[in-house]
Amino acid sequence: MWKYFEPEEALWYQWRLHGSHAYLRKNGDEWRMSFFPVEFQELRPESGGPLPCDPPESAPIEFAVTHGTRVALRPRLSELPYLIMARNDIRILPGADARFNVALPPMIRFEIEHGPSLGETMPFILSRTWFGDKTGGSLCLSMPTALDPRCRGEKEEENPLNTWDTETFRSLVHCEINVRNESKVAVNLERLAIFTDLINIYERDGILTTDLVVVNSLADGGLKMSVEENRQRGGGTLVTASRVGSSELLVRRGVNFLRTITGL
Repeated sequence: MWKYFEPEEALWYQWRLHGSHAYLRKNGDEWRMSFFPVEFQELRPESGGPLPCDPPESAPIEFAVTHGTRVALRPRLSELPYLIMARNDIRILPGADARFNVALPPMIRFEIEHGPSLGETMPFILSRTWFGDKTGGSLCLSMPTALDPRCRGEKEEENPLNTWDTETFRSLVHCEINVRNESKVAVNLERLAIFTDLINIYERDGILTTDLVVVNSLADGGLKMSVEENRQRGGGTLVTASRVGSSELLVRRGVNFLRTITGL
């Protein structure tokens, strides 16, 4: 679904993204695109493409003009942080750690091979929320999610909180988060912010994954967010994060942001 291909001239193609749809048509140097977003809470377990199709009906059409023969639908993480609004409260006691799997809705774009982007959109409709104070806060994408911690020594079992099946939701980016409590007080995990500056996207057998995101609650009461690269986990790197000048900024910003989230 994310690979480059050479479309036939003047033929429409469709990508199915769990209820959302993306359309593309090439005619010489003219490229036509159309996107149908869907509410994030209304996802359906269907994805695939590109497939030849009829022209999209009653849809706004976007135009781009450029040379190129091969094109692909490509994902990327939003530049806005993802704010996970947990529907179930979780307490992580001192010395404990827990892992969470979340599925992040990506931005999508049509991209010419070795060339520019034709256009992009967010295929899933999410509300935006301001979190933090007026000067130090951030505008975020709000995601109401049931967080189910995977704990050390826990036996694998079917859990109704785990609504994101990796095999089913292939258009979402699956991210693993490790929250470690190295402080002397409990961390009440009601919200969890994910900054995307340092996160790579990998693909293996059509499934999108990321680096491991690590959140440390430190002994001095501070918090730190970092990313542990693992280029083997996803098979091949699909999107490389921009790292120029962002690492130190991410840690400082993440500390303040996460301290507010956990109430420390």
